[in-house]
Amino acid sequence: MSIAAGSALGTAMRPSLELSRFLSLFVVRRIFRKGVLQIPMFRWSLGIAAVVAFCAFCAFGVVTLRQLIADPAMLSPLLRVVGTSTPLWVLTIFTVVRVLFMKSSDLVELTFSFPLTNRARTLGFLLFEALLVGIGVAVTLGAVVTGTIWIGGVGILGDIVTCLVMPTVACYLLASVYYFALERLLLRLRLARLRAFLVPVVLAATLVAVYVGVSAQSEPVLFAAAGQGDDYFAIQLLFADIAAAHGPIAATASWLVVVAVLVVAVCATAPRQFDPTRRFVALPRLFGSSEFGAYVAAHLRAIETITVCGIVFAGSYALFIAQVRLPPFLLVAVTVQAVYAYVATEPLRTSGPRRHTASLQYLLLLGPQLLMLLVLAVPTGILSALTGARWDEILVVVAFCVSNIVVLTLAGIAFPPEKGNPFSVIAGVAVAGLVTGTIMLGTNLLGLPDWFNVAVMILLTLTAVALSINGMRKIERTSRHEVVV
Repeated sequence: MSIAAGSALGTAMRPSLELSRFLSLFVVRRIFRKGVLQIPMFRWSLGIAAVVAFCAFCAFGVVTLRQLIADPAMLSPLLRVVGTSTPLWVLTIFTVVRVLFMKSSDLVELTFSFPLTNRARTLGFLLFEALLVGIGVAVTLGAVVTGTIWIGGVGILGDIVTCLVMPTVACYLLASVYYFALERLLLRLRLARLRAFLVPVVLAATLVAVYVGVSAQSEPVLFAAAGQGDDYFAIQLLFADIAAAHGPIAATASWLVVVAVLVVAVCATAPRQFDPTRRFVALPRLFGSSEFGAYVAAHLRAIETITVCGIVFAGSYALFIAQVRLPPFLLVAVTVQAVYAYVATEPLRTSGPRRHTASLQYLLLLGPQLLMLLVLAVPTGILSALTGARWDEILVVVAFCVSNIVVLTLAGIAFPPEKGNPFSVIAGVAVAGLVTGTIMLGTNLLGLPDWFNVAVMILLTLTAVALSINGMRKIERTSRHEVVV
């Protein structure tokens, strides 16, 4: 590329980079300058804890791989098998990020007042979203990559790039094209206001289809790579095959061409108009005009709640039809809505005539979520039991969901997603996952008994309850100007 062409490309990309910078500033000012995160020592402690947890996760990967693989020659087949699952990981994280952005219509609408073309806006969001997806994939595959480099040395980097990095970028761009094409179809069918319901359903169905396809590929790819079976072509290993046949330069050139074509396709398929999303569904109030009924309605009528319930029911029934013996892990999806519970019920606390203590307000906040979980747990638990899952396994999953609701409700209080800000949700879920994951990983590495893990989870849940009530009390006092912030 000539200097003039590079300069022209940089000028064309400047508005998009400015938008990405704005989103980064939004993250810093909305998340890292509020509450306890205003204290530098707490921010540094949290950052160090995150680094330590990731290093421990990578160390766990090194120990596990050294126990499983003694011959470094087996690393290449391992990377090819892991590479077949890159579409699944990318689409999973892409779906989570996209659904979070769909709830942040206020933030997206704000950028429509910026002096940006639709293409620049699309590229700006694409860059920032790609950063989030890249971080998610790096964290997910960090243990495998670290263990592979530890055993195989720097010589294995070429396989890592062709088997993992290149397919990840291509899959992300392909997922973006698929998403924008779906948005355009909904606009054409005049169903854009229902995309908060329809898009997650379609993405979830696509995720199931990708999971089925990837699962069927793993075994033949492993046997073919180990020289114990016939050659097998998997599209996600295209660049690895080109590198093996024609060298890394040919693979890199092919990857750049594919990336350029997909970026053009993303810009071409991005919708050119903004349509607001319908946020609530008109449903009858289950508990009349009582205050608890108002909180139940605020939680139940959210279109995201209806979507998640439909996905959980449909997924559980599909697993029952396929006779897949599995505890009702899909119930975990219901708990994610807990992050929005505090912000979604804010009008009820500010406009209601009654004044309650923080403890009672917390019970009103938590009660509808636990009620919804119980209503869903009964049929999904029965379907899991009919496939052969034991009742003690089912109850463990339900108990974990209860704990997850409490922890994520705390995340929503500590990092309130105001105006549907998706970054607060990501930060809250990441912190909750960091604390819970570190504790559970530590207890498992130390080989502690099950009763100790249960005790740790109970203690963690009770701590989250206490911190939530204290946080709500402090927010209430701050709104009455009783404390200095």
